[in-house]
Amino acid sequence: KQVWQSVLERVMSKYYPDISHYHPVRNWDTVKRSCPFLIMKATQGISYIDKTLYTNIKECEKRGIPYWLYAFLNRGKEVDQTRFLVEVCRERIEKHFVGYVLDVESGNAEADIEKSLDFLKRQRHKMMLYTMYSEYAMYKQVIYRRPKNCAWWEARYGLNNGKYNPRYDVHKDAELQQFTSNGFCPGISGRVDLNRITDQGKSERWFRDSGKRN
Repeated sequence: KQVWQSVLERVMSKYYPDISHYHPVRNWDTVKRSCPFLIMKATQGISYIDKTLYTNIKECEKRGIPYWLYAFLNRGKEVDQTRFLVEVCRERIEKHFVGYVLDVESGNAEADIEKSLDFLKRQRHKMMLYTMYSEYAMYKQVIYRRPKNCAWWEARYGLNNGKYNPRYDVHKDAELQQFTSNGFCPGISGRVDLNRITDQGKSERWFRDSGKRN
């Protein structure tokens, strides 16, 4: 009981949100104080750019907030979508950028996801792979063949009441858990996705530190 209480207290004291234009930031200074890093939507498909992307990057760089940028992958042409993500972002990212994320929840073929990760690996930044708990079997092989500098981010909500519940844990080795889409985060408007670091391989420092490798 004491162990779970400690976990809950840590989850409540820091916020790890992922945001898009649906979650406008109303106070960046508050976000700076509350969030060790941000995960932000950049692209979807091969033409859509999130309308808050450029402002979000600018504000994170201005305040020294580490940030990740993700592509929501539609089904089909996943490598082209991943290339689009990089092309849109690389001219704007600066020293506080950590890495790229592939958001996989559209029934994408495992082989195409693996090719997309191979493309990102050549960019020499850290990476994350986001999958759903219910689709673990579908992506099991690519999850465990992922590069060493790629974290596995798994979504499992349980009650989805804005709070982390240890009854609804992620699979072994998942390093980040999205535990709700009904959370609240200081400085961000409305309900927001919240995550927790699972302590299954990667620390908060790993998620914060610049992902560029020489």
